Amino acid sequence: MKTITNLLMTISLCVSTFVFFSCTNDDEPQLPEPEVVEEEIVPADEPKVEEPQSRGAVPIVFAGNERAINNRLNDFAWRLFREAYAQKKAKDNILLSPLSLEIALGMFQNGLVEEDQQEMLKTMGLEGYTAEDVNAYFKRMIAGIVEADDLATLEIANALWYKDKYVINADFQQSLEANFEAKVQDATFDNATIDAINKWCAEKTHDLITEIVNDDFSPDIFALLNAVYFKAGWESVFDKDKTQDMPFYYADGTTANIPMMQKYPIEEEIQPYFNCLETMEYQAIALPFKNKAFCWFAFLPEEESSIEEILPLINSETLGMLMQYKDKYAQIIIPKYEVSYTLSNLVDIIDVLNPDLHFKILDFDNAFDTQLPPDLEIVARQKTFFKINEEGAEAAAVTVIGGLASGPYSIIFNRPFIYGIMETSSSCPLFIGYFGDNDK
Repeated sequence: MKTITNLLMTISLCVSTFVFFSCTNDDEPQLPEPEVVEEEIVPADEPKVEEPQSRGAVPIVFAGNERAINNRLNDFAWRLFREAYAQKKAKDNILLSPLSLEIALGMFQNGLVEEDQQEMLKTMGLEGYTAEDVNAYFKRMIAGIVEADDLATLEIANALWYKDKYVINADFQQSLEANFEAKVQDATFDNATIDAINKWCAEKTHDLITEIVNDDFSPDIFALLNAVYFKAGWESVFDKDKTQDMPFYYADGTTANIPMMQKYPIEEEIQPYFNCLETMEYQAIALPFKNKAFCWFAFLPEEESSIEEILPLINSETLGMLMQYKDKYAQIIIPKYEVSYTLSNLVDIIDVLNPDLHFKILDFDNAFDTQLPPDLEIVARQKTFFKINEEGAEAAAVTVIGGLASGPYSIIFNRPFIYGIMETSSSCPLFIGYFGDNDK
């Protein structure tokens, strides 16, 4: 198998010896010199540092149709990523959190009118399930996944800010609080509200994401947010002394030396076994964090293949297959890297997954007992962060779905345009012209 290129007082003891001599004269018999006893100084035992006791990994236990819902959302996650990759700009290292978006959409669908709610569930692959089914799933999923590993940190937080002139629907608020443990509060949606939202993001992501709303993206009717924070150490850490700059071959054909972490199992006292999978199209590996409840996975196209060719082959079933191969140990060389990303075109990506959805004009009236603005526009954004090093990984995501009163439609003819005169019942053009060149 081809080597996977994406992967270790003196105490000095001083002894004082004292020699005692006896005073004698020549006429007296010589007494034997006393035996010198060397006293060994034994250092005190150093206190032992005990490893924290762990209860081990705790699998999430689903009930009823929750396993089926989970499988469909896993498929939605990969459909979402494929479309995000298809729409990515050149030189973008895209990073998204399907879990964060799914939870945000799970909250959001509770406030949609029935027809739009069904379209939202269809987009997520959950047609045939009720809002109550979806709420029950997320309640169990959130509770289970944060308790899956007591040696890893996984925190999930949800919140809703809404403009204080509107009256929130009691059933909607109860759904958010009971199923998602969301913090719900009214606000003025001035600069103080923006500061409060960003402060909440910073707190819930341990300062990895400190801003989600600003002058360029500022909902003014409501802001529904999810935050996810993750941190864990490797089951088998990388030796920092072995990290060195090595060539990385970028997609645009350029090459640069970047820090590469290395692991050679033959040098380990206990050789760690990894989940490895190899096909004609790619090599894949899963590196476990402590307790193995979570792992970092990666798919490397064969040199004759590409990301575009292998991406359709990767799904939740592929990941399940990868986790079945546990009998290999390998040389691993992987980059030490950090990525921050803003998914500004989230609405466009979701609309491609379901052209009948029309995300921007979804009717959110079931969330409030007072009428929302008729020109309300639904907006969405996600920010993510990911860091991997010799000790482990740290990651965070914030997803916001907001409502924006878009104001009157505006069109300003301040650049070249086509114009004319037509008869309206027949659309017959009497005149057609172009205006745009300065003929003065």
